[in-house]
Amino acid sequence: MAEQMSIDSAPPAGTNTAATPGATGPHYDFQDAQAGDLGVLAAIADAMKSDSLADRLESLKRLNVLALAMGEERTRDELIPFLDESIDDEDELLLSLAEVLGDFVQYVGGPKFTYVLLRPLENLAAAEETVVRDKAVESINKLVENMDQEQVEEYLIPCIARLSAGEWFTSRSSAAGLYAAAYGKVTDAIQSKLRGGYEALCKDDTPMIRRAAASNLEKLVERIEKDHVISFAIPNFRRLADDDQDSVRLLTVEPLVAITKRLTTEECKQYLGESVQRLCVDKSWRVRYMVADHFVAIAKNIKDRELQEEMVNVAISLMHDNEAE
Repeated sequence: MAEQMSIDSAPPAGTNTAATPGATGPHYDFQDAQAGDLGVLAAIADAMKSDSLADRLESLKRLNVLALAMGEERTRDELIPFLDESIDDEDELLLSLAEVLGDFVQYVGGPKFTYVLLRPLENLAAAEETVVRDKAVESINKLVENMDQEQVEEYLIPCIARLSAGEWFTSRSSAAGLYAAAYGKVTDAIQSKLRGGYEALCKDDTPMIRRAAASNLEKLVERIEKDHVISFAIPNFRRLADDDQDSVRLLTVEPLVAITKRLTTEECKQYLGESVQRLCVDKSWRVRYMVADHFVAIAKNIKDRELQEEMVNVAISLMHDNEAE
């Protein structure tokens, strides 16, 4: 029987594993790594605890080899908790780990064990660096595709709730990117709670959270029922479109386009007319630019001549704008 591999079974740091002549510490050569090569596997495990960032990054690239050697059960019970507990503070490493975990379902036992990967990704979604958080959110959303309703309700919804209630803006901003993926896989009662949670993010005191809510509203609009587009999406769109921060207002143009696709021409005029007009003449040139940049999509969906003429005027005025951009 092949010897079992453990992440703790590697030789101590400093042991000459495939050493490079003249090197002062261990050198790890992963080019021929295979599941049955315990020497290479030990090097991978040891490299994960190395002081060298380059070695730790390379070990993450070969993490699937280590997982295959350990087997699905031990990967779930040992490797994933180890990764969660030893999360590094190097942004490059965190980014790599967030990406790797999004494609790790097959190594933990398939879709029915997808939830195992949520915890380390949840921690990464609260990281300080934006690119790390964005990659963690992207990976979680990828995992949701493999999760059934039971897993989503038992594991993902609590994850979203924790992130949404986080003390720091980092976790709350990441939470905004998870609502849409979860929405279509839960009961009506939980969908109602999700709408309430998202509305709280739209009302958050921190502009960065409101920006995250505005930028992710489009995805949620595409998934909710028509009645909730009117009762939930439009009021929150209006709130964000009237925000005192232009960095929030400019992010409402794409959700606006998504909303217009769900409404009739009369409904667009009734519910969105005033907001569109205000965006067209917004005091911030960046907001006006976003409206002009999405002019065709908005005009195509609204089909209201008065609003279309207003947007044409904005587009013409921007051609003569003093701002070089």
